[in-house]
Amino acid sequence: MSSAEKHRTIVKKVLSGDVLRLHQISAAQKTFSAFDHEVRAVVTAAEMQAGKSGIALALCCLQRLSLSDQDISDRKQLKDTLYLVTMPDLALKEQAEDDLKLAKNVVVSNFVNFEKALENEFKGNPPKLIIIDECHYGSNVSAIRYSKIFDYLEQENDTCKVVFISATPFGALYGAETEYQEALDLKEQAENDKDDELIETANKIASAALKDSILRRNFNTRLVFHKTSDEYYGVREMLKSGKVKGLDSTNKNFLIPSPERDAFLEQFIQHEGMGWSLVRVPAGSAMEAKELLIAKGIDSSSIYILGNSLNGVPDDQHCSIERFKKEFDDAVLFEDKLIAITVAGARAGINFGTMMKNNLISTWDSTIASVAAVVQANIGRACGYHGNNSSTHFTNINAAEAYAAILDHLENTCSEHAASDFEGLKDFFEDVCQEYHVNGLDVGLTIKYKRRRPIGDVETYATDSYIAVPAKLIQDNIDFTSYTTDPIYLKAIDLIRNEFTAKGAPSVKGNRALRREKNWIKAHWINGDSYDNPEKARVDGTQKEKTLLYTKMLDSG
Repeated sequence: MSSAEKHRTIVKKVLSGDVLRLHQISAAQKTFSAFDHEVRAVVTAAEMQAGKSGIALALCCLQRLSLSDQDISDRKQLKDTLYLVTMPDLALKEQAEDDLKLAKNVVVSNFVNFEKALENEFKGNPPKLIIIDECHYGSNVSAIRYSKIFDYLEQENDTCKVVFISATPFGALYGAETEYQEALDLKEQAENDKDDELIETANKIASAALKDSILRRNFNTRLVFHKTSDEYYGVREMLKSGKVKGLDSTNKNFLIPSPERDAFLEQFIQHEGMGWSLVRVPAGSAMEAKELLIAKGIDSSSIYILGNSLNGVPDDQHCSIERFKKEFDDAVLFEDKLIAITVAGARAGINFGTMMKNNLISTWDSTIASVAAVVQANIGRACGYHGNNSSTHFTNINAAEAYAAILDHLENTCSEHAASDFEGLKDFFEDVCQEYHVNGLDVGLTIKYKRRRPIGDVETYATDSYIAVPAKLIQDNIDFTSYTTDPIYLKAIDLIRNEFTAKGAPSVKGNRALRREKNWIKAHWINGDSYDNPEKARVDGTQKEKTLLYTKMLDSG
């Protein structure tokens, strides 16, 4: 066997071994095959706990196998891949080193030591591939910036490829495309006005947007979606099985009584055998949450507050994640139940191993924010390959549904082939955030909805008809045919009534859209003040006054 064959056999053994799953290898192959003489950057979107480290390991192997026989046999060219952890966390770096230890050609570093790693580890042999983990940290104003990486790739290593990996790269993609597009719009306006000074300003903005963007134009970036196998259990599967329970501004506070909190506590208390739950609360509320649980009859020795130097938590009440994992191992022996409390500032609360996932009873997440903040936290950490499909997750269901809609779209458009229509993707993100009533895709990045054009520039439609009916929410099986016999109206009335009473008793709605099979209805839910309180009405009157005015206008044609 030649030297080259020997080295290729070692790499192929990693790819064909028990460490990697077939879907991880497939994702890496689709990512690697997206590179050609023009494409130098690929964004790989992979769901939470779907095995991004495995995809990275497979990418390292594919990079090594792409070498010529001469290069793969040259010891000086062994290190050819740089893996960068975005966060300057030593524990994350060590974890990555352990995950990638089978790839002998990779060097693990972070953004802080990026240049030092190039200088010390790649002497005379610059990397041929750079892999950047958790690229969604590049999506807001205070985020990681990629200009140094791209400057290096443009000015010092113009043959190197780069892969961005994240479960939620949407914010980074949206922010990059939006900043660039806004600069182009400004430039077009300036050119129409023949404003040389504004043209120069627009060019500077566009240049700055491209400099930090993961979509630097001359890299011809492509997007690949990692399609998991049938055994994967993620956010979409949880939604389909009804295991996600909605929290909003009215019931998210764990310290305030609500039917959702009652359901959470009952599920934990009634659970037989070993198990554990995770509660994520705002900073400063951890100790109060523990006292509440004790008041509900849960033994104080079963409740752990995870973190260090938390506001309002005595030193002797803090528990490290490592200690909690040991307490969990002991609890398994005695079939005890535990509750872990984390604060909103904790990135994920805790990373669950397979044993912990299999014994998870429920999670409660007070985060009512962006899509990434919700799905990267408790609910995202419960995803993956395990045998527990019964745990219940109380969280922002709108954000979870928005994430599911994005995954469906990516799976349909770029799971088989790499995609490049980022402007179309930006428009899709905007539509999703509007439909599911979420503020944005990632922390610090608010979706900028499309500006409405003047009426003269858009199509307008005449109203066919209207109907006003009493909802009669506390009565069942109401016959509305005395108001209308139109089957579409009758179906809409039934769906809206069900939406109001989905929680059992009549309750207030906060979103204009009805989900999934009901999304053909757009509803404007009005509270008491805005309905008929003139003191809190807008300048154009109360909703009652406006509704009566509209009906008069419709009645008159």
